[in-house]
Amino acid sequence: MLKYQTKIFYIQISFLLVMCPVKLFRAQSLSKSLFNIPEIEILVNNNPSDDYLFLGLTAGGAGHLLILDNDATPVFYKIIDGTIFNFLWQENGELTYNIYPDSAYGLDSSGTLVNRFYTPEPYDYDFHELTVLEDCTYYVLGDENISVDLSEIVPGGNPKAVLITQNIYQMDSNDNEIWSWRSIEHYDITDVDDDVSLLQIYIDWSHCNSIKVDYDGNILLSTRNFDEVTKVNRQTGDIIWRLGGEKNQFKFINDTRRFARQHDVKKNAEGNLILFDNGVRLDPQYSSLVEYALNEDSLTAKLVRRFSIGDTLWSRIRGGVQGLSNGDHLIDWGERNDPAVTEINKNNEIVYEIRFPNGGHRYRSFRFPWKTNYFYINTDSLNFGTLSLGDSSYKKLWVKNTREDIATINEFYLKDQAFTVSNELPIRIPKNDSVKLVVKFKPSDAGYYHNKLNIRYVKDSLLLGLQVDLYGTANKIVNVDNFNTINEFSLSQNYPNPFNPSTFIEYRIKDREFVSLKIYNVLGKEVATLVDEEKQAGSYKVEFNSNSNLLPSKSGSLPSGIYFYRLKAGSFISVKKMLLLK
Repeated sequence: MLKYQTKIFYIQISFLLVMCPVKLFRAQSLSKSLFNIPEIEILVNNNPSDDYLFLGLTAGGAGHLLILDNDATPVFYKIIDGTIFNFLWQENGELTYNIYPDSAYGLDSSGTLVNRFYTPEPYDYDFHELTVLEDCTYYVLGDENISVDLSEIVPGGNPKAVLITQNIYQMDSNDNEIWSWRSIEHYDITDVDDDVSLLQIYIDWSHCNSIKVDYDGNILLSTRNFDEVTKVNRQTGDIIWRLGGEKNQFKFINDTRRFARQHDVKKNAEGNLILFDNGVRLDPQYSSLVEYALNEDSLTAKLVRRFSIGDTLWSRIRGGVQGLSNGDHLIDWGERNDPAVTEINKNNEIVYEIRFPNGGHRYRSFRFPWKTNYFYINTDSLNFGTLSLGDSSYKKLWVKNTREDIATINEFYLKDQAFTVSNELPIRIPKNDSVKLVVKFKPSDAGYYHNKLNIRYVKDSLLLGLQVDLYGTANKIVNVDNFNTINEFSLSQNYPNPFNPSTFIEYRIKDREFVSLKIYNVLGKEVATLVDEEKQAGSYKVEFNSNSNLLPSKSGSLPSGIYFYRLKAGSFISVKKMLLLK
């Protein structure tokens, strides 16, 4: 094993601060083309989790590390060499990825290579799993080849057979072994499923493919070639229980199908066991998310749900599941690309789904909240309020550089031209300094606007971005009579009344004043702002649409009922009632 000089440093990612040793080594070579992101098609986007989507794609001869929002807009993109397995955020704040067949790396949130992970000599690193804890210790799988005379165990067995086995290792932050568990010491050689032939010379025996630390600190291990989930006592190494396979100890309730050749076993927020069932050899043969409520005392496994795509989508290899913070579950369909990733809610309704039209290799996909620490912003959103068509509004935000080097902003990305950034590019921010960005909202059509400002640093094969949500509303306001002398303030009754879904409100002001015109429900809660700006003396007409002119927190449409509209212009205040009747 290589030896490294060690020093202490800090990684700040979002609101998490951790302390880990730095390992100094040569970085991987990088490809040169940045604008080669594999094509991603969104099939469903209906109120999914707000967490970012983590994808490790291998396509077009390169590896692509991607962190995307729900519109498939990247906030992180890095091109690497090799076939990627398991790109994800770890508890210590690092972004880690495995490269087939035997390498694993860690990045800080600015995309800098800061870590590499190992198994003890002489065992080869197994690419299937890497779990890094908050204290920077980590669990990995290591491959061990064991020579066995199988002629003494099975008829026709080879006396010079070699079993390819996996062991669990927990390593400290300096890559020293803390704890280990050898599968050959706890399983019988004949525990394999029907797809494993013990008559060969080289035998892919256990094929362990996931390690997770359970809520009680013990280990959940997926042993694919046994069709088994094993719980291991982290202190003694003893097997606590075995679920599935030849040595199953559980009574399955409401589930005669069970699972076979599974991947990615873990517990969700409800404490239920979830796994990706590849469904190899099962009849009919399809893959699915499976969720069990386990009673670990009475050893029962009650099926909570099994979700599949029409009981027909089958992935022979790879695949993953994840319980999300909003109660949804994310499913990666392994070797399948249409669909490739699906998110379902508690009612098994698909709320998000993507496909890769041109294909691509993945192992698992994930969702996590995440922010780069390359630079920081003082706000996550800007609300421009309500404007009249033709008017514009400006808001500012601050970008701070806490690095020991210059931070550069060289790209702004917006999907909607109603919002623009006034600053010229590139912007170079000295260390421990800040820069003010000015954002302009000038809508061309009436309606409600929501966009995301992407503030980016893009260079060679790396993209780092932060996003700011932008909100604004534009109303159709017509100046009816600005040239005649207005001698009074007044607010007219809306027309039509009752209305559905739109109505018009006219008002008059005799002096230049700051004008506020807002809509309230019968509980006195504000549901819409129609005017919130300074106006010249004159007569005005405003359209209110109960389906679109609403506050960001009141998405959708208003129900039928009585509403009040309130005009304030200087010291003048007037309130009137209107009826929405659907």
